[in-house]
Amino acid sequence: MTTDRARRRRVLLAGAVAGLAVAIAGCANLTAPSDGEIYQEAVGSLVVPAQWTAAAQANPFRPEWLGFSDDGQLGQLIDEAIAHNPDLRAAGSRLEQARGQMQLAGADLLPTIGLGGKYSNSLQPANGLDINGYGAVLNWELDIWGRARAGKKAGEAAFRSAQADYVYARQSLAAMTARAWLLGIEASRQAELSARIRDIALAQADLVARREQVGKVSGQDVAVARAQTRTSEEAAFQAEQARQQALRTLELLVGRYPSASIALPTALPGGLDPIPAGVPSDLVERRPDLQAARKRYEQAFFNHEEAKAARLPRLALNAGAGQLTSDYVRFKDGLSSTVFPVGGTLLWPLFDAGRLKTQVLIRDEQQHEAAADYARAILAAFGEVEGALAADALLQQRELSLSGQVGALQQALDAANAQFRVGKIDRYDVLDRELAVDAASIALMRVATERRAQRATLHLALGGDFGVQAQAAAGATPAGE
Repeated sequence: MTTDRARRRRVLLAGAVAGLAVAIAGCANLTAPSDGEIYQEAVGSLVVPAQWTAAAQANPFRPEWLGFSDDGQLGQLIDEAIAHNPDLRAAGSRLEQARGQMQLAGADLLPTIGLGGKYSNSLQPANGLDINGYGAVLNWELDIWGRARAGKKAGEAAFRSAQADYVYARQSLAAMTARAWLLGIEASRQAELSARIRDIALAQADLVARREQVGKVSGQDVAVARAQTRTSEEAAFQAEQARQQALRTLELLVGRYPSASIALPTALPGGLDPIPAGVPSDLVERRPDLQAARKRYEQAFFNHEEAKAARLPRLALNAGAGQLTSDYVRFKDGLSSTVFPVGGTLLWPLFDAGRLKTQVLIRDEQQHEAAADYARAILAAFGEVEGALAADALLQQRELSLSGQVGALQQALDAANAQFRVGKIDRYDVLDRELAVDAASIALMRVATERRAQRATLHLALGGDFGVQAQAAAGATPAGE
């Protein structure tokens, strides 16, 4: 008999230890993976070069790449866009929603207190209204396994992700404003050059018509000249339409009415500084959109831990205090009408058709998805930087080549003017040289604008703030509210 009791005690003890081990194994892990662990989980065996392969020279990163200062027009337009752009205001509202969700996520850690009362003068005790009174009740679920704490940490990670998304939205808006500003300058200059080409074509058509009068050319030559004039007029109309559209796009970005009336400089920013060569790991730490993707992984991690802990028993305590009265029920001897009930609830979902287990599997897959999204964001960031660096190198060569072409054509024009003054050529040939200079200037303007727009893209890709004080990831308050 004694042996049987000992055996049963050993079996019970072993079962209790096994149950405790299962419970401990199911507890939520409340320590987030480190940034390095998340990075390694995301990128796996990806080999990142020590320096940007397309970079040529090392130089400190600074906003002067675009050739504007903080107190210049572009800096003012960026400030205006951040203050008034509707999309950024919507992003700020989403940030505040995420802040509220974070606060809700931590509410389960605190007890709830409710007040209540009941009164009835019904003459039918069977209605259950025979006892009147009022009281307060406190309920508190003990977070033994870390389920509520994991939920709170998931909410905090979601909020940090939203903050980083908001900062990146500010920087993206600054980059779009810079590009729109550059395109507006280019479109205005293109419209001027197209109007000059149209006027030159008209002047040439008049010269051809005079030549026909003296018998130097045929009517066919006059018709061709007039057709070229129409082509030039159409190009001038298109350039004017593009100018107005570019100005309206810029005005919409900064929150103005799109009247195409904003005044812009007559020339693009001047010489550009050499682009920097940076270490890609610094990019991962600096770019807000990558920080947001990393925080989304943390959120998925804690959501998985919360779902895992939800499979374990839940213990809740309750206590209260109240005053009860009744005209129909007499309290037992020694029982006061002032009561202080105390109790507890234990709930262990032993069988739920696999719902909680499936929820853990879903959260696990969501964590894998977040890691893949983070890896994709990292690769996209590397691609943006490498592409912008490579494009800058090629655009610089094209700009130098076109600059040389414009210079050579200008020399040819100067020589033609000298020959015209001594009577060696007529005005038509001079106008031809002017057309060539203006056409080459249009091509140069387009390439120069594209190169500076690529600098704006590179500025964003490297995590710059374009001269606007970006809000810190912690404690940010949306602008324009």
